[in-house]
Amino acid sequence: MESINTLKGYGKVSDQENQIPSPLPKPSSRKTLIATISIVSFLLILALTAGAFTRPSHNPPVSSKPLKIVCAVTRYPQTCFDALSSSLNESDPESILELSLRITSEKVSTLSMSFRSIDDMPEKPAVKDCAKLYADAASQLNETLLEIQTEKKKKGGNWMTEKVVGDVKSWISAAMTDGETCSDGLEEMGTVVGNDIKDEMVTANQMMSVCLAIASQIKKLLLILH
Repeated sequence: MESINTLKGYGKVSDQENQIPSPLPKPSSRKTLIATISIVSFLLILALTAGAFTRPSHNPPVSSKPLKIVCAVTRYPQTCFDALSSSLNESDPESILELSLRITSEKVSTLSMSFRSIDDMPEKPAVKDCAKLYADAASQLNETLLEIQTEKKKKGGNWMTEKVVGDVKSWISAAMTDGETCSDGLEEMGTVVGNDIKDEMVTANQMMSVCLAIASQIKKLLLILH
Protein backbone atom coordinates (compact mmCIF):
# COMPACT_ATOMS: atom_id res chain seq x y z
CA MET A 1 0.00 0.00 0.00
CA GLU A 2 1.27 3.46 -0.78
CA SER A 3 2.76 5.21 2.21
CA ILE A 4 0.70 7.98 3.74
CA ASN A 5 2.44 11.39 3.76
CA THR A 6 3.12 12.73 7.21
CA LEU A 7 0.95 15.71 8.12
CA LYS A 8 3.12 18.87 8.04
CA GLY A 9 2.79 22.17 9.85
CA TYR A 10 0.39 24.75 8.48
CA GLY A 11 3.25 27.27 7.95
CA LYS A 12 6.29 28.83 9.58
CA VAL A 13 5.90 30.91 12.74
CA SER A 14 7.69 34.16 13.40
CA ASP A 15 10.04 34.75 16.32
CA GLN A 16 7.42 36.90 17.97
CA GLU A 17 4.88 34.13 17.72
CA ASN A 18 7.38 31.86 19.47
CA GLN A 19 7.12 34.12 22.51
CA ILE A 20 3.40 33.57 23.06
CA PRO A 21 1.18 30.47 23.13
CA SER A 22 -0.19 29.47 19.78
CA PRO A 23 -3.88 30.09 19.41
CA LEU A 24 -6.14 27.01 19.35
CA PRO A 25 -7.29 25.98 15.88
CA LYS A 26 -10.62 27.31 14.87
CA PRO A 27 -13.51 24.88 15.41
CA SER A 28 -13.89 24.29 11.71
CA SER A 29 -10.18 23.44 11.38
CA ARG A 30 -10.40 21.00 14.30
CA LYS A 31 -13.40 19.28 12.73
CA THR A 32 -11.55 18.96 9.44
CA LEU A 33 -8.52 17.48 11.18
CA ILE A 34 -10.63 14.96 13.12
CA ALA A 35 -12.48 13.96 9.94
CA THR A 36 -9.18 13.46 8.09
CA ILE A 37 -7.78 11.25 10.86
CA SER A 38 -10.98 9.21 10.94
CA ILE A 39 -10.88 8.62 7.18
CA VAL A 40 -7.20 7.60 7.28
CA SER A 41 -7.87 5.19 10.15
CA PHE A 42 -10.81 3.68 8.27
CA LEU A 43 -8.70 3.16 5.15
CA LEU A 44 -5.95 1.48 7.20
CA ILE A 45 -8.48 -0.92 8.72
CA LEU A 46 -9.84 -1.75 5.27
CA ALA A 47 -6.34 -2.39 3.94
CA LEU A 48 -5.44 -4.68 6.83
CA THR A 49 -8.71 -6.59 6.49
CA ALA A 50 -8.22 -7.03 2.75
CA GLY A 51 -4.70 -8.31 3.38
CA ALA A 52 -6.03 -10.93 5.76
CA PHE A 53 -8.47 -12.27 3.18
CA THR A 54 -5.99 -12.29 0.29
CA ARG A 55 -3.28 -14.14 2.17
CA PRO A 56 -2.21 -17.25 0.23
CA SER A 57 -3.68 -20.53 1.48
CA HIS A 58 -1.43 -22.96 3.33
CA ASN A 59 -3.09 -25.81 1.38
CA PRO A 60 -2.89 -24.92 -2.33
CA PRO A 61 -5.26 -26.82 -4.63
CA VAL A 62 -4.03 -30.05 -6.15
CA SER A 63 -2.81 -29.67 -9.74
CA SER A 64 -5.29 -30.92 -12.31
CA LYS A 65 -2.56 -31.97 -14.76
CA PRO A 66 -2.16 -35.55 -13.40
CA LEU A 67 -5.95 -36.00 -13.50
CA LYS A 68 -6.03 -34.93 -17.15
CA ILE A 69 -3.28 -37.45 -17.95
CA VAL A 70 -5.21 -40.22 -16.16
CA CYS A 71 -8.52 -39.30 -17.79
CA ALA A 72 -6.84 -39.26 -21.21
CA VAL A 73 -6.48 -43.07 -21.13
CA THR A 74 -10.26 -43.49 -20.89
CA ARG A 75 -12.93 -43.41 -23.60
CA TYR A 76 -14.65 -40.51 -21.85
CA PRO A 77 -11.94 -38.07 -20.71
CA GLN A 78 -14.30 -35.11 -20.25
CA THR A 79 -16.80 -37.13 -18.21
CA CYS A 80 -13.89 -38.41 -16.12
CA PHE A 81 -12.45 -34.94 -15.48
CA ASP A 82 -15.81 -33.31 -14.74
CA ALA A 83 -16.75 -36.04 -12.25
CA LEU A 84 -13.44 -36.13 -10.35
CA SER A 85 -11.86 -32.68 -10.51
CA SER A 86 -13.92 -31.02 -7.76
CA SER A 87 -13.18 -33.84 -5.26
CA LEU A 88 -9.50 -34.42 -6.06
CA ASN A 89 -7.25 -34.30 -2.96
CA GLU A 90 -4.33 -36.40 -4.18
CA SER A 91 -3.02 -36.65 -7.70
CA ASP A 92 -1.38 -40.09 -7.85
CA PRO A 93 -3.07 -42.69 -10.11
CA GLU A 94 -3.98 -45.01 -7.20
CA SER A 95 -5.84 -42.23 -5.36
CA ILE A 96 -7.56 -41.18 -8.59
CA LEU A 97 -8.71 -44.77 -9.17
CA GLU A 98 -10.13 -45.01 -5.64
CA LEU A 99 -11.85 -41.65 -6.03
CA SER A 100 -13.37 -42.71 -9.36
CA LEU A 101 -14.69 -45.91 -7.79
CA ARG A 102 -16.26 -44.05 -4.85
CA ILE A 103 -17.92 -41.43 -7.04
CA THR A 104 -19.10 -44.02 -9.57
CA SER A 105 -20.54 -46.21 -6.83
CA GLU A 106 -22.50 -43.20 -5.52
CA LYS A 107 -23.82 -42.39 -9.00
CA VAL A 108 -24.84 -46.00 -9.62
CA SER A 109 -26.58 -46.24 -6.23
CA THR A 110 -28.47 -43.03 -6.96
CA LEU A 111 -29.51 -44.42 -10.34
CA SER A 112 -30.86 -47.59 -8.70
CA MET A 113 -32.97 -45.44 -6.39
CA SER A 114 -34.20 -43.41 -9.36
CA PHE A 115 -35.51 -46.58 -10.99
CA ARG A 116 -37.19 -47.59 -7.73
CA SER A 117 -39.02 -44.26 -7.66
CA ILE A 118 -40.82 -44.94 -10.98
CA ASP A 119 -44.38 -46.17 -10.37
CA ASP A 120 -45.80 -46.61 -13.89
CA MET A 121 -47.32 -50.08 -13.92
CA PRO A 122 -46.69 -50.80 -17.66
CA GLU A 123 -43.00 -50.11 -17.16
CA LYS A 124 -42.63 -51.79 -13.79
CA PRO A 125 -41.06 -55.16 -14.85
CA ALA A 126 -38.15 -53.63 -16.81
CA VAL A 127 -37.68 -50.80 -14.35
CA LYS A 128 -37.67 -53.21 -11.43
CA ASP A 129 -34.95 -55.24 -13.16
CA CYS A 130 -32.86 -52.10 -13.67
CA ALA A 131 -33.22 -51.10 -10.03
CA LYS A 132 -31.82 -54.50 -8.99
CA LEU A 133 -29.10 -54.48 -11.65
CA TYR A 134 -27.74 -51.07 -10.67
CA ALA A 135 -27.94 -51.97 -6.97
CA ASP A 136 -25.84 -55.03 -7.80
CA ALA A 137 -23.43 -52.87 -9.82
CA ALA A 138 -22.97 -50.53 -6.84
CA SER A 139 -22.23 -53.55 -4.66
CA GLN A 140 -19.61 -54.76 -7.16
CA LEU A 141 -17.89 -51.37 -7.12
CA ASN A 142 -17.91 -51.26 -3.32
CA GLU A 143 -16.35 -54.75 -3.25
CA THR A 144 -13.63 -53.43 -5.56
CA LEU A 145 -12.85 -50.57 -3.17
CA LEU A 146 -12.89 -52.90 -0.20
CA GLU A 147 -10.42 -55.28 -1.84
CA ILE A 148 -8.04 -52.42 -2.71
CA GLN A 149 -8.16 -51.02 0.81
CA THR A 150 -7.72 -54.46 2.42
CA GLU A 151 -4.73 -55.29 0.24
CA LYS A 152 -3.16 -51.88 0.92
CA LYS A 153 -3.25 -52.59 4.65
CA LYS A 154 -1.78 -56.06 4.18
CA LYS A 155 1.03 -54.98 1.89
CA GLY A 156 1.88 -51.56 3.33
CA GLY A 157 0.18 -49.61 0.55
CA ASN A 158 1.39 -51.66 -2.44
CA TRP A 159 -1.72 -53.58 -3.51
CA MET A 160 -1.04 -53.84 -7.23
CA THR A 161 -0.18 -57.49 -7.62
CA GLU A 162 -1.26 -59.18 -10.83
CA LYS A 163 -3.97 -61.10 -8.95
CA VAL A 164 -5.49 -58.07 -7.22
CA VAL A 165 -5.45 -55.90 -10.34
CA GLY A 166 -7.16 -58.78 -12.17
CA ASP A 167 -9.79 -59.03 -9.42
CA VAL A 168 -10.42 -55.28 -9.54
CA LYS A 169 -10.92 -55.37 -13.30
CA SER A 170 -13.28 -58.34 -12.96
CA TRP A 171 -15.43 -56.58 -10.33
CA ILE A 172 -15.70 -53.44 -12.47
CA SER A 173 -16.47 -55.47 -15.61
CA ALA A 174 -19.27 -57.24 -13.76
CA ALA A 175 -20.73 -53.87 -12.73
CA MET A 176 -20.56 -52.67 -16.33
CA THR A 177 -22.39 -55.82 -17.47
CA ASP A 178 -25.22 -55.00 -15.06
CA GLY A 179 -25.54 -51.53 -16.60
CA GLU A 180 -25.50 -52.91 -20.14
CA THR A 181 -28.11 -55.55 -19.23
CA CYS A 182 -30.42 -52.82 -17.94
CA SER A 183 -30.00 -50.78 -21.13
CA ASP A 184 -30.63 -53.81 -23.34
CA GLY A 185 -33.71 -54.80 -21.33
CA LEU A 186 -35.26 -51.36 -21.58
CA GLU A 187 -34.62 -51.30 -25.33
CA GLU A 188 -36.03 -54.76 -25.97
CA MET A 189 -39.19 -54.14 -23.96
CA GLY A 190 -39.76 -50.72 -25.49
CA THR A 191 -39.73 -49.15 -22.05
CA VAL A 192 -39.51 -45.39 -22.04
CA VAL A 193 -37.90 -43.66 -19.10
CA GLY A 194 -37.56 -39.94 -18.46
CA ASN A 195 -34.69 -37.87 -19.77
CA ASP A 196 -33.30 -37.37 -16.26
CA ILE A 197 -32.88 -41.10 -15.78
CA LYS A 198 -31.46 -41.48 -19.28
CA ASP A 199 -28.83 -38.85 -18.44
CA GLU A 200 -28.03 -40.63 -15.17
CA MET A 201 -27.62 -43.91 -17.05
CA VAL A 202 -25.23 -42.37 -19.57
CA THR A 203 -23.07 -40.83 -16.85
CA ALA A 204 -23.07 -43.95 -14.65
CA ASN A 205 -22.20 -46.28 -17.54
CA GLN A 206 -19.46 -43.96 -18.78
CA MET A 207 -17.97 -43.67 -15.30
CA MET A 208 -17.85 -47.46 -14.92
CA SER A 209 -15.95 -47.53 -18.20
CA VAL A 210 -13.62 -44.85 -16.82
CA CYS A 211 -12.91 -46.95 -13.71
CA LEU A 212 -12.09 -50.00 -15.82
CA ALA A 213 -9.75 -48.02 -18.09
CA ILE A 214 -7.84 -46.52 -15.15
CA ALA A 215 -7.53 -49.93 -13.45
CA SER A 216 -6.32 -51.49 -16.73
CA GLN A 217 -3.67 -48.78 -17.24
CA ILE A 218 -2.76 -48.19 -13.58
CA LYS A 219 0.83 -49.51 -13.80
CA LYS A 220 1.62 -47.52 -16.94
CA LEU A 221 0.14 -44.41 -15.35
CA LEU A 222 2.37 -44.86 -12.32
CA LEU A 223 5.43 -44.93 -14.56
CA ILE A 224 4.29 -41.82 -16.41
CA LEU A 225 3.44 -39.75 -13.33
CA HIS A 226 6.18 -40.87 -10.91
